[in-house]
Amino acid sequence: MKSHKPDVAAVREQIEQNFVDLWRRMSSLWGISPTMAEIHGLLYITGAALSMDDIMARLGISRGNVSMNLSKLSEWGLIRRVHKRGDRRDYYESLSDVWEMFTLVASQRKRREIDPILNTLHQCNDDLSPETLGKAAANEAVQEQRRRVQDLLSLLSLMDGLAQRFFESHRGLRAALELLAQKEE
Repeated sequence: MKSHKPDVAAVREQIEQNFVDLWRRMSSLWGISPTMAEIHGLLYITGAALSMDDIMARLGISRGNVSMNLSKLSEWGLIRRVHKRGDRRDYYESLSDVWEMFTLVASQRKRREIDPILNTLHQCNDDLSPETLGKAAANEAVQEQRRRVQDLLSLLSLMDGLAQRFFESHRGLRAALELLAQKEE
């Protein structure tokens, strides 16, 4: 009886497709476009440096869309442009360290989402201060509102400081998470 060996190329192609689909679905969690996630997912799972033409062919995406999303991924630091000897085209490859990728994505999300919230809370706190309102700041409702703003500002500032420490090095983030995940003996 002959054993049927799977077609490794077909298996890898299916895994690649499943992974790219997964990355697309996760895009909303990362705060990025589905196309940006697909391109990154393809570059990550293949582990290969691919040209823009390769990406277009494998994902069925237009040149302009690929170009724009490669630029964004490069800006985020998730991919890098590489050159192949004897080929004038640009090739792109993903970072391979998942911790570094997570840190970069989290840092970008913090910059786009948390930093504006902190700025607004600081402005609200300043607007409710005695320096701004004068004697009206003594009003009980104003004081309660300012206390609530300050409580939220205090919590988010603490989280922001912690995030900054983690983002300084993806190795620090990994070490901290591994420490928190350890089971007590």
